[in-house]
Amino acid sequence: MSETLKVGVVGTGNMGKNHVRVLSTMAECQLVGCYDVNEALAKEQAQRYGIAAFGSPEELYAAVDVAHIVVPSFLHKEYAVAAAQAGCHVLVEKPIALNVEDAQAIIDACSDAGVRLCVGHVERFNPAISTLMNIIDQEEVISVDFRRMSPFYGRVSDASVVEDLMIHDVDVLNAIAGDAGIKRVASQGAKVYTDKLDYAQALVTYDNGLVASLTASRVTESKIRKAEISAKNCYIDVDYLNRTVEISRKTNFSLDVGYPVQYRQENIVEKVMVPISEPLRAEFEHFFSCIKDGSEIATSGEMGKRALELCERIQNEALVG
Repeated sequence: MSETLKVGVVGTGNMGKNHVRVLSTMAECQLVGCYDVNEALAKEQAQRYGIAAFGSPEELYAAVDVAHIVVPSFLHKEYAVAAAQAGCHVLVEKPIALNVEDAQAIIDACSDAGVRLCVGHVERFNPAISTLMNIIDQEEVISVDFRRMSPFYGRVSDASVVEDLMIHDVDVLNAIAGDAGIKRVASQGAKVYTDKLDYAQALVTYDNGLVASLTASRVTESKIRKAEISAKNCYIDVDYLNRTVEISRKTNFSLDVGYPVQYRQENIVEKVMVPISEPLRAEFEHFFSCIKDGSEIATSGEMGKRALELCERIQNEALVG
């Protein structure tokens, strides 16, 4: 394999266009071309970035080292398995699939072909989340509260709000929980504009005592992306959108100003410096680096399947409820 990886994008819809845009600016790879069942969309991207518009996914796979699969979720298995069997390393957008069986089929195909697999859980590469993970390595986390809310756009029709939005936070939660097993899952939800859950709440308890609550909505007229972490010695507030991290800690500081009124500060707030970076670029850089040096992929196929398994439990519990 050449030092510069040849990359192609399958699917040039809303998210696929972002893949093409970011890849076109990266020195770590050569963006060779794209494919879409809608030929006009593929040609538009090809003309804009000076790349090839392939007539079939097979032609694209034959021309590249890495295939980015950015098609509707129900097609992930079909395209990802074919890419792996053609010898391509695979980055498949989240969710890895819409059921665990298809997820396992993708993992097995990549394993059998000896290629690397990355799942596009891009929030893991949000600099605010990367900063959070570094902080909690030194903290004893008690609970995590995630809120991810958006207005209704109708863009995603093949997945529930759990698989579409909540899965981002489920993946981050799994990274925080580490190897801890799940003790209990309770959830509820509502179908509002589609025949799938458009609003969902979940409470997840782990064997090690960690408690997590997750709320996801695609029917809320405000865009919110937040995580609040209660640890033994601090409270951490993370804003995904503004990419800010604030830590509140206890303090015993008091001030005697020389007259009857005394002042006491009950906590201090640390405003953490969050680096500026584009999550999608950071994700791609990580994957390409892992391909070249063989290191562990943070959002591996197994991590993608683990997130999907918890999402299935949350969704099934909510539907039964």
